[in-house]
Amino acid sequence: MRHDRRHDAASGATVERAPSLATVGELERLLDLSVRLSSGLEPGPILAAILAEAAAIAGTDMGVLRLVDDGARPGLGTSLGLALDPLAPLGSVALLCLQRGAPVVVVDTDDGPLALAAHEAAPGRVRALHAAPLIGRGGRVLGVLTLYFARPGQLPDRAVELLGRCLGLAVGPLENALQHRRTVRELADSRAGEAARGAEAERLSLGLKAAGVCAWEWNIETGEILWSDTIFEMLGLQPGDPTPNADEWFSLMHPDDVAEVRRHTEGSLRTRASCYAEFRIRRTDGTYRWIAAKGDRMPATSPPGPVRYVGANYDITARREAEAALRDSEERQRKLADNLPSGFIYQVLEPRDGARRFAYVSRGVEAISGATPAEIMAHPNGLYAWIVPEDLPLVMRDEAAAFRSREHFDCQFRLRARDEVRWLHCRSAPRPLADGDTAWDGIALDVTERMQAEEALRASEARYRTLFNSIDEGFCVIEVLFAGDRAVDYRFLEVNPAFEKHTGVRDAAGKSMRELAPDLDAHWFEIFGRVVRTGRPTRFVNEARALDQRWFDVYAFKLGEGDRVAILFTDISARRQAEAERERLVEQLRDADRKKDDFLALLAHELRNPLAPLRTGLQVMRLARGNADVIERAQAMMDRQLSHMVRLIDDLMDVSRISRNKLELRRERILLADVIGSAVETARPQIEAAGHDLQVSLPPGPVYLDADLTRLAQVFSNLLTNSAKYTAPGGRIRLAAERRGDEIVVAVTDNGIGIPADSLSSIFDMFSQVDRSLERSAGGLGVGLALVKGLVEMHGGSVTAASAGEGRGSTFTVRLGALADPSRPHAADPPAAGRGPSCRVLVVDDNHDGAGAMAMMLEMLGHEVQTAHDGVEAVEAADAFRPQVIFMDVGMPRLNGLDATRRIRERPWGKDIAVIALTGWGQEADRARSRAAGCDCHLVKPVKVEDLERLLDQYAVRCS
Repeated sequence: MRHDRRHDAASGATVERAPSLATVGELERLLDLSVRLSSGLEPGPILAAILAEAAAIAGTDMGVLRLVDDGARPGLGTSLGLALDPLAPLGSVALLCLQRGAPVVVVDTDDGPLALAAHEAAPGRVRALHAAPLIGRGGRVLGVLTLYFARPGQLPDRAVELLGRCLGLAVGPLENALQHRRTVRELADSRAGEAARGAEAERLSLGLKAAGVCAWEWNIETGEILWSDTIFEMLGLQPGDPTPNADEWFSLMHPDDVAEVRRHTEGSLRTRASCYAEFRIRRTDGTYRWIAAKGDRMPATSPPGPVRYVGANYDITARREAEAALRDSEERQRKLADNLPSGFIYQVLEPRDGARRFAYVSRGVEAISGATPAEIMAHPNGLYAWIVPEDLPLVMRDEAAAFRSREHFDCQFRLRARDEVRWLHCRSAPRPLADGDTAWDGIALDVTERMQAEEALRASEARYRTLFNSIDEGFCVIEVLFAGDRAVDYRFLEVNPAFEKHTGVRDAAGKSMRELAPDLDAHWFEIFGRVVRTGRPTRFVNEARALDQRWFDVYAFKLGEGDRVAILFTDISARRQAEAERERLVEQLRDADRKKDDFLALLAHELRNPLAPLRTGLQVMRLARGNADVIERAQAMMDRQLSHMVRLIDDLMDVSRISRNKLELRRERILLADVIGSAVETARPQIEAAGHDLQVSLPPGPVYLDADLTRLAQVFSNLLTNSAKYTAPGGRIRLAAERRGDEIVVAVTDNGIGIPADSLSSIFDMFSQVDRSLERSAGGLGVGLALVKGLVEMHGGSVTAASAGEGRGSTFTVRLGALADPSRPHAADPPAAGRGPSCRVLVVDDNHDGAGAMAMMLEMLGHEVQTAHDGVEAVEAADAFRPQVIFMDVGMPRLNGLDATRRIRERPWGKDIAVIALTGWGQEADRARSRAAGCDCHLVKPVKVEDLERLLDQYAVRCS
């Protein structure tokens, strides 16, 4: 069982019903008292009923009700829980109440001037009193009600109000009974004397009329009835109209009531007993009034006369209508209880002996428990057996507390019935009864669906809270603030833990956005204001510059009524940056792709340039017909063009090796002057051909570098040839070197076409060229500066480009580290080698022209040469020719050069042959594969004659 004190919708409805149940109980009590009082014609029972009801309302078992006459002398009376002396005078509290005509209250008899009066009634038992006057019609005090209490205190306001209503209801019936008593006495004594009777009759008539009582005397033998004047008002007759006799009286009765009234009358005549009946009588206007008639047989006279009955009629229409209203109310309550959709109404009766039982249970209990109301009332403890064991102790505890304190019982618990568990919410309130018992009027509601909904809500809230706290996205609930129809700000009502991570804002809950970010763009407020006004959700991506220029992906939707909006968002700043970077890289790739296409076209063009004069030179030599001068000039031209082609390809291969970190430097201690001299010597033909003026300036004294002389000379020769190409004929080129501390700075400056500002940042990129007509005429692949940058950085230096703009020349500056020790001498130049002995040489190449040209050149150098064109032929030729040196191509059909080398090495005659790999592949991995196959050396095509001669000289021993 759970004692639920929460004010939710379901329990709130039950709380509102409790007062209505109490009001219905009070109405039932007062109507019941009214019925009991109106049917009484004797003052004694009426006084007893009034006292019992008043004591029940006040919650006491001690009290006295005394009437007083016109002289304030005590008359009729009754008591409860105390002995009443009929001759005893009124107590001082009652006398004070009588004098004041108002209630008198003694809160504590041990403290106050009225304490003695209390102890007069019941010494030692009474601690508080409440006296109230019984005021009749016309304001005369008829008597005093005094209630006694065993504990100090005073009645609550509601009890005082009910007590006043109870006494008010008692006035009419009590005065009627007193008047009836006087009337009967006066009628019985009327025969004592005619004179007295006449005067008394007049007084009696006035009294009956004032009390609304119609007195009558019925002559049974003749059927004549003598009526008091009240009969005219009761039937709606005019003064002077004839009054009805017995037969006419019965004819005025409602047809449904005649038989019952005749039965009562005939029974009274036979038994000579009093007669009482209630029936409806028709007035002259056709309406019916309810009448209560009571009569007594008059004593026999001497001499005997006709049998007569005397009595009185009372108009009880109001009472019967109240009874009908009560029955209707009870019927409505019963129907309401029986048709309660999810619960039942009950009443527990608690007698004074404490043995509680169900006095009423509505039919709704059957739908919940499976037991009928009759079964529940017959076995009241059976209901406890259905309570879930875990809840039973709490139910018993709350029930005992309610019975002990006489306060409302309010309990919520589970009931297991019909193979399922249901939740019940029971509420009941105590109502004291006239006989001293207590009725607990209550209602039990099946709140299973509500509890399940609450549990589902709690589970939903738990899931929401878990999701709220664990999601990686930011989430918040805001209240949009308006100035008129314009959203001007919003306040954070709730934020999740990820909110701070995404926004960088701390402690946002309860604060407005203007407080946290005064410079936030107005469109944020406009968007959320539109969500509030339209109720339509929205999704958008926007930048909040005031929040560190963050970008957010936002989904916003309205929450219920009011101006609240829920926002789910993600900081996508990194994604936006990545997208921007991706777009930049894509554009860079597109640019690189364009450059690649341009480069391939340029490569084809640049390779055709030397190929054309080579072909022309061959034709010239064929046409020279032995003219040595022509042939020599053609050979010189062809050698230059071939060197240019090799240089183009070497530059391209070098850049590729640098980009893949495959280029190896042969570092040694070298002089800067040697590097510059080699570079100038390489570039001089192109500079002189263009008619440029070259000036070289070196620092005084030797400057040593730890560098690869060939590669570093390649750097400066590329810079010089670059200046030569991009400078108009007759231009000026200056190479100036100076030492700055531990650094050598070499600047190559020209007065050429210059470099546009937007090209400076990419001038060292692969395939980068300035799109100028002069450049196109100068040729080149656009890899020279990329090679320069790569080689300089491999030496630990840097290179930069500068230009004042187009047409204003360029300056390329190289910075390198210098060595401090100048003492190490130059290495001596190696002695010139003479031509070695002749060798047997096998040339293997699947390119027949290449193999033939190589063989022709070797034969001209004095060697014996044979050729083969695949790996199988190479093995066979080597076996037959037994060469001393083999130039072996690698990539060939049938059997590649490396496998052919392995087979040759497997032969006894092949172990001492010098095998030289001759291929277009020159990477370190290619060289390693050649060594692994058994090659003694690895050469990259094309090979200069000088290199061949030097290599063959190394194998002179084998050739000799």
